[in-house]
Amino acid sequence: MQKNSQETTQLIHVHSAEKWEQAFDALTDHVMILDRSGTIAWANRAIRDQIEPQTGPLVGHHYRTPYYGTTIPKSPPPWETVLAGALSAVVEIRFPSIPGDFLVSCFPLFDSHGIQWGAISVVKDITDRKRIEEALRKIAQSDHAPGSIAFLRFLIRDLCQALNVPYAILAELETPAQPHTQTVAIWANGTFVENTAWTPPPPVFEELLKVKGCSWNNSASTLFSQNSLPVSWPVSSYLGSALRGRAGQIIGLLLVFSPEAIGNIHVAQSIVQLFAARAASELQRKKAEDALRDSEQRYRAIVEHAYDLIIETTAKGECQYVTPNCHQVLGYGALDMLGKSFFDFVHPEERISLSESFHSHVQALQEIDMVCRLQTKQSEWRWFESHIHPFRTSVGTVVGVIVTRDITERKRSEEERVRAVKLESVGLLAGGIAHDFNNILTSVFANIGLAKMVTAKHALPEGEKVIERLAAGEKACLRARDLTKQLLTFAKGGAPVKSTTSMASIITDTVQFALRGSDVRCTMHFSDDLWPVEADEGQMSQVLQNLVINGDQAMPEGGTIGVEAENCAVVSEMSLPLKPGNYIRVSVTDQGIGIPQDHLPKIFDPYFTTKQKGSGLGLATTYSIIKRHEGHIAVSSSLGKGTRFTFYLPASATMPARNDETSEGLLQGTGRILVMDDEEEIQDVLGTMLQHLGFDVDLASDGQQAVALYTRAIHDGTPYVAAILDLTIPGGMGGKETFRRIKDHHPDAKVIVSSGYSNDPVMAHASQFGFSGFIAKPYNLVDLSKVLSRII
Repeated sequence: MQKNSQETTQLIHVHSAEKWEQAFDALTDHVMILDRSGTIAWANRAIRDQIEPQTGPLVGHHYRTPYYGTTIPKSPPPWETVLAGALSAVVEIRFPSIPGDFLVSCFPLFDSHGIQWGAISVVKDITDRKRIEEALRKIAQSDHAPGSIAFLRFLIRDLCQALNVPYAILAELETPAQPHTQTVAIWANGTFVENTAWTPPPPVFEELLKVKGCSWNNSASTLFSQNSLPVSWPVSSYLGSALRGRAGQIIGLLLVFSPEAIGNIHVAQSIVQLFAARAASELQRKKAEDALRDSEQRYRAIVEHAYDLIIETTAKGECQYVTPNCHQVLGYGALDMLGKSFFDFVHPEERISLSESFHSHVQALQEIDMVCRLQTKQSEWRWFESHIHPFRTSVGTVVGVIVTRDITERKRSEEERVRAVKLESVGLLAGGIAHDFNNILTSVFANIGLAKMVTAKHALPEGEKVIERLAAGEKACLRARDLTKQLLTFAKGGAPVKSTTSMASIITDTVQFALRGSDVRCTMHFSDDLWPVEADEGQMSQVLQNLVINGDQAMPEGGTIGVEAENCAVVSEMSLPLKPGNYIRVSVTDQGIGIPQDHLPKIFDPYFTTKQKGSGLGLATTYSIIKRHEGHIAVSSSLGKGTRFTFYLPASATMPARNDETSEGLLQGTGRILVMDDEEEIQDVLGTMLQHLGFDVDLASDGQQAVALYTRAIHDGTPYVAAILDLTIPGGMGGKETFRRIKDHHPDAKVIVSSGYSNDPVMAHASQFGFSGFIAKPYNLVDLSKVLSRII
């Protein structure tokens, strides 16, 4: 009975031993049973298959021999502690005799009495795991910036090292769902390859689109021909994954290639998916950073090359960024403005109100527009139009962005436009008054002249005193005529009667006359080759007289007026309201008391004056005359130092005609002259003057009567030697239409046009309208004689 029990126990032990041996033999890890001295008592199939072909049977040999190649290693093996009595040892280690990384786990073995008789050792090859961990560590600790090309390049290098494969491609899709890519990084046999456009084989691409995880094939040589890869690689297997964006869209591809079958495919797939997810994230980061960089460069280029000045300020208005064009716009360098309040540069009259408005709007994050004057580094005040956009930064700070543009020239143009409108309004009134006044003045002026001649001819008692009084009356008429000329300058449609002339002679004659009897002296300087101008000599004389008299009155204690005239080529960069071309620039400078800055914008307005006896028409007339000559006038002044007026006139390409006229007596003519005027006083005095010159006179009150008289004279064979026609006949046919009808009957008719609107275009360009000459009211016998002498 006892014998049977012992046999049964032995059979159970044998059967149990067979089972655990079979279990350990099925493992891929090294399993050894050691006695207390470290001698191998048993080894499983995995270590026997790997070691015994080189060393022979392991059982009976010390465990150090297969792992260290010697029984006396340099450092204590992990088994020693357990053989010496430790409860366990778990250590990662590399062995001198076997390549790779290993995890050694060693535990003691005890008999039934609890006495340790040996140890069991399990050695696990963790080379692949360590390679993967090292690759992940490199990703986490990369020295290259995330999202950079370098980061993506080293990402696929580390992937190849983790999978122990030689080739990899990271590519970005050019168009979603289309197999056209641009490679981002290529790794081949330990080096990077230059990027290129790449089209993966359609079956591979379609598989990658369909599969959510990884696609792989260990028989890929037929899929990847030599011309289907950027470089000729011997491909036997591939493993790849599509890169997906945040919205799930496919943005790229990640593939690895090997000339052998990729082992441990499930682990490899997990690794590729992990790297693909990181690559997708970094690729999107790269795209976002590239887009941001492009945007920053684009907007920096826009900001730094903008015409407008752009300033970033704090909520209090302190400048913390200024665009580089600050020097061109205001004359300051950026450092001159940084740290200072924007409102330190604003004109004192506008500073307080605009500063308060700025602060309230910026704190409320409300946009605001403002127009103000800013001081340049040259101490000039210039007008600027600004738009302020406040916003809150990512850290919560409120800042304001000021985009400001110099509108000084626009303001000046607007002021000139307003001034022109004012002049036009005055002109509507002035033209009518001047016309009627000239008609009356013509009668007075002519009759005084006739009275002087009669008195002198008949030697009447007290004749000299009478002539003296009549001469004084003529002077008064001449002053009245000058006043009407100023009024007519404002008349709508008025034009100067231009001729080619020299400004030097006009300046010399006018200045000498205007300063006669004054304590003020004048210095004149003209360019030697001063260009001629197309100008109305009378109006130019009026301009210079107004400017010189103003300078004279500004220096009651005496002083010097400087007049300069020089050639000037105007170009668009000069910011003058003139067409580019050649001009004469005339400057009149005094040393007087100066003009206050707030008066300068109004200085050319009609009726604006600071003088007790001033009419306010002098500078307004000057301004209008210059404008009608297609020129420009400007003023600058400094209190206590003086004032400078500068005007520009277009230069003429032709030289002025030489004046060879000599004084001559009154014309003594014969024949008949037709006079048409609606004013009886004009008919009477003009008829008398013509009779005094030896002509017979026929009078007409309107165009129909004049045409009838002229037609009858031609029919009777006694044509008129000349006709003098008033330009404007209220309610009747005027001079232009009458002239046209006369010409129809008598093409060679000599017709003179006359008008109180001396600046009417017909008067300014009489020959262009076909008239033989013109005579502006008021006029006297001498004026009439000169006109008739030139025509008859």
